Amino acid sequence: MASALESNVTDQRAPRIEVSGLGKIYERHGSMWYWLARGLRGAGLPDVRRDGGVIALKDVSFEVKEGTAFGVIGRNGAGKSTLLQILAGTLQPSMGRCVVRGRVTALLELGSGFNPEFSGRENIYLAGAILGIDRAAMTARFEDIARFADIGAFIEEPVKTYSTGMMMRVAFAVAISVEPDVLIIDEALGVGDIVFQQKCSQRLRELSARGVTLLVVTHDLGFVLNMCQRALWVDEGRVRFLGEAGACVRAYVAAMAALSGNVVAATANLQTEADTPLPAVLPLGLDERERLGDGGVRVAQAWLLHQDGASGAAFRSGDWAVLTLLVEAKRAVRAVSGGCEVRNRHGQVVFATGLRVAQRLIAEMAAGDTCVVTIRFQLELQAGQYTLDVGCGAGADADNTWDRVLNAAVIEVSNPPEHEVIHGLVRLPYEISVGRGPSV
Repeated sequence: MASALESNVTDQRAPRIEVSGLGKIYERHGSMWYWLARGLRGAGLPDVRRDGGVIALKDVSFEVKEGTAFGVIGRNGAGKSTLLQILAGTLQPSMGRCVVRGRVTALLELGSGFNPEFSGRENIYLAGAILGIDRAAMTARFEDIARFADIGAFIEEPVKTYSTGMMMRVAFAVAISVEPDVLIIDEALGVGDIVFQQKCSQRLRELSARGVTLLVVTHDLGFVLNMCQRALWVDEGRVRFLGEAGACVRAYVAAMAALSGNVVAATANLQTEADTPLPAVLPLGLDERERLGDGGVRVAQAWLLHQDGASGAAFRSGDWAVLTLLVEAKRAVRAVSGGCEVRNRHGQVVFATGLRVAQRLIAEMAAGDTCVVTIRFQLELQAGQYTLDVGCGAGADADNTWDRVLNAAVIEVSNPPEHEVIHGLVRLPYEISVGRGPSV
């Protein structure tokens, strides 16, 4: 039988969250005799084909250390919310072990635990009572909570009059005010205006720096890249990828792109394309880099060049870079793409393109065929270092295959004194003018 959720264990040497062999099945049998029989025989996950149940999670295992920000990603229906409900203690697993150590605060469904007839103030005290915090302690925190929520006089109005954004503001403000050891969030940060989202992100960084463990389920991949150190990709209830957040997001994005089923453009046919010579300089050292994918198609070689054909990774703002990819088919494939992503030091994608984006997928490649993909792009970027990922993919649905090379190169962008300074992330094409104003 599955173990119950264990919490408030104070062993500081152990991970804040430990999940081992976790499984959850929603069964259609509901009679007392059915459950009694299953309990007596010590059954694990039932035979879904026989019992007609639905497996939401199967054999999920991971750990989250103290002070780590951990993201959980995946498609709708993958089992992410079920996992968080088990971690929060609102749902029991069918199999496996789940341990969460310390005080846990969970933001699952917006407004869960709030009484719609109570005012925001009354619900703040109610939330504190649920978390075991007495009224005097919540009174001491109230002004900070109200200031962070920033909903003005509505704090004294019934919660049933709140918008979803206002509800989220109060719920988040309460969650971060009670000094949790573990903060669990399920998509709640997707609600609200951008200014409040930025304020929430900043506060989460502060909490993480103070040692609070964050576990966030989200579809916002940028949030995972910017905030999380590690991430879990859940697919059909199973662990598809567990590891460094950037690698997890890249694996997920590449797999989703391979499943998107782009229509092959008739013009992208190797039989009618001209032969393309390879650059006459040394390629990038891809063998030393981390790869993701199954390799049915593969980036065999790659070159990063200046516009004049010279190799090198040092550019000035505004220079053109030329990326050449030699893509090889290891088996017969269709709908072949090749492309790249440029990321800043925060892991944000500042530029991405490829044959899939341009809707010029190669119709077919036989095993052993190669093609050359050349991408020219202008580095209208602020000074700094950027990483370059390269990759390729083919097929759709069941026959999809892909390959991605992480950090194939580090691009160094400088901004000479005589050039215009780029104050933002990128320099967009723009026009600016000045004229005489009316007399005053």
